[in-house]
Amino acid sequence: MNTPLTEQDEIRLLANAYHNIYKKISYGKIRIRKRHKPFSITAPALNEFLEAYLEAPYDATDQNRMRRLLFRYIARKRPCPTQMNIRSLIDVYAAKEYEDFKTVRVGDTPISDILSLEKENPELLATQPFSQIYRERYVVKQTRNDILELLPLNPIDAYPEARALLRHFIIHVGATNTGKTYQSLQRLKEARHGIYLSPLRLLALEVQERFLMEDVMCSMSTGEEEDIVPDATIMSCTVEKLHVEEVYDIAVVDECQMIADIDRGYAWTRAILGLMCTEIHLCMAPEALPIICKMIEECNDTYEIHEHTRDTELVFENEPYDLERDLTPGDALIVFSKKKVLALASHLKAQGRKVSVIYGALPYQSRKEQVRLFLEGDTDVVVATDAIGMGMNLPIRRVVFMETEKFDGVTYRHLEPQEVKQIAGRAGRRGMYDVGYVRSVENCEQVKTMLEQPLPPLPVIQLGVPDNIIKLDHRLDDILNTWQSLPTSDVYRRRDVSREVQLYRILHDRVPNLNNYDYYDAITIPFAETPEIQREWLNYCTIFFTKGEDALWFPSRNPKNLDEYETYYKILDLYYQFCNRFELPFEYDLLIETKAEVADHICDILVDNLRLYRRVCRLCGKPLRWDHPFPVCDACYAKQHAIATPEDKSEEEYAEPAEIE
Repeated sequence: MNTPLTEQDEIRLLANAYHNIYKKISYGKIRIRKRHKPFSITAPALNEFLEAYLEAPYDATDQNRMRRLLFRYIARKRPCPTQMNIRSLIDVYAAKEYEDFKTVRVGDTPISDILSLEKENPELLATQPFSQIYRERYVVKQTRNDILELLPLNPIDAYPEARALLRHFIIHVGATNTGKTYQSLQRLKEARHGIYLSPLRLLALEVQERFLMEDVMCSMSTGEEEDIVPDATIMSCTVEKLHVEEVYDIAVVDECQMIADIDRGYAWTRAILGLMCTEIHLCMAPEALPIICKMIEECNDTYEIHEHTRDTELVFENEPYDLERDLTPGDALIVFSKKKVLALASHLKAQGRKVSVIYGALPYQSRKEQVRLFLEGDTDVVVATDAIGMGMNLPIRRVVFMETEKFDGVTYRHLEPQEVKQIAGRAGRRGMYDVGYVRSVENCEQVKTMLEQPLPPLPVIQLGVPDNIIKLDHRLDDILNTWQSLPTSDVYRRRDVSREVQLYRILHDRVPNLNNYDYYDAITIPFAETPEIQREWLNYCTIFFTKGEDALWFPSRNPKNLDEYETYYKILDLYYQFCNRFELPFEYDLLIETKAEVADHICDILVDNLRLYRRVCRLCGKPLRWDHPFPVCDACYAKQHAIATPEDKSEEEYAEPAEIE
């Protein structure tokens, strides 16, 4: 229980809040737009007011020190708000600071402990609000202690039911396109109750369809939809959808090298440590083998290793690729943004080529249709981002890197060796091509080296937030931040929770009185990180948690172009995710029908209207090359800048990217 505050404690808290707020005013962090008067008019009144609050608990020395801190502003001789404005403003903010302090108090820690800090650090209370001091000195410490009481020292002990089983792992290790997943799935068909854990929703759907075609009853569950088949013996799902409480006789976990991924790796860690299953097949790249074997050994489980090699040879072609001269059927042209995918596909379409388009933001139903067109020969060239690199089985003869740099959200960087290997490994299809080829437009030697050199072992694996710490009686952001700051062994790293903390604070400001489980359920709903989708998420949360509505409205939009259709599809995904997470009734049939219609519209655009995305000069409308670095043509730029002979000059001689962009 919280210790009651004495009257003197309350006075000190308010005084602390007053001079901290005053400090914010003096440094310009709080501005008042009303008429200002010289500080000398307001100082005596404020001084008298504070003296009344400080009289009881402070001696004369303390009063003088605080006045000196508060009125350091005097020497600056700057204008200050009127007496009435500053008094009313400080009253409001002081009350807020006081309430903030009361909301963060934990346990029986007396306020006198903080007040005693004056002797250790007399400036501390003059520079920080009590709530901040208390949070840093006590809340974090108490939260840390409470978390440590719940968490085992070793992450493997978080799954005692799995530790009680004698589990055997069959590890399938090999490069991309070596048949690892195929061999695992052959065994999974025999399961009485089995599960396939996929890195991608498209791959989960592909496995379900393959099993159903072979008369193996298989259900499917991803973050976007479910298809529960009666009497199904297999569940095909994305790895995050695993229920560790359920017992299986055979499990397959695909792409286990993802265990080191900073965003999603925790899901593979949870699967490998927590699967309640006696026979588990792990498919992985060679660099993941040492660290995963170490995990299995620590769990006292057994394992065997099956090495897989490519049936089709992978050959790097040394000569730089020329799009106009070298394009042949079966080529997959790789670029690293949706904008470039559309520009390049439009360029090829204008030349009479039949093109499939694949990129990360493409709804998976649309992506599936683009894959079908290529598989059935309706298109003969693929233009794609690195979304093609994982789990997509396409009859690609040659992978061509049209560029070797990608934007990672912060800056442009060169491709990493594992990215080159993952993408290039899609070249060559058993039964169709005896050899797969890899080529690059630029940096050929660099790409060849990355393709041929072995990758170093994975250094760490990611840990996810344990469910049991959410129940602690602390603010959720304190729990998450404190958990992330806890030390780990050399092998484990706690996953980044900054997204969840940010969403919690946004939601807490809008809906302040939820329990931690509701907050956590809401902030862990996966959705696209765009302002529009985040606003929609916050609206759903507000309606559900404040108005108590049993059902959300069905999202309705009138999209007109590709971007708007893709955004609408993401909103439909969010609607399903939210209703599913909080077990709300929703119109499932209408949802599936609408998503299918949106996906069809997107495919129509990609098949029939790619010309709309062909790059043209924004001044004269002349067509530009798909990779032209600027939005205007050379002639228009030369005309704008009065360059006499633009045709005789190279782009670099007269184009400045900063000016153009």
